[in-house]
Amino acid sequence: MDKNKLERDSSGRFVKGVTGNPGGRPVTPEDVKEMLKSATVPAVQILVETMNDENAKPELRVRCAETLLDRVLGRAVQPLEAVFSTPAVDLSDFTIDELRRLAAHGNEPEKPDDSAGGQN
Repeated sequence: MDKNKLERDSSGRFVKGVTGNPGGRPVTPEDVKEMLKSATVPAVQILVETMNDENAKPELRVRCAETLLDRVLGRAVQPLEAVFSTPAVDLSDFTIDELRRLAAHGNEPEKPDDSAGGQN
């Protein structure tokens, strides 16, 4: 059995210090890098020619223009809207130990059970 499968938290995430990719990112061979570099100018020429081709579909021309702009200027920043379905928690209601457990485990901290006389 894979050692990393055992080292996950209760939500299925890897625990600190464990990775799902222990070998790291694969290295691109130098000959492939050179082949891709040599194809750059022709690829850009095709994009420019297609963008300027009045007989090409407008959607294709726009996509070529977007691709060129993305490569030169970088992609535009996309706004992100977050919607939370759980109410905000007032952290001042918790002890420092409860906050540490919450940070360590990513779970709700345990609150003392009044019916058990305050014992956990």
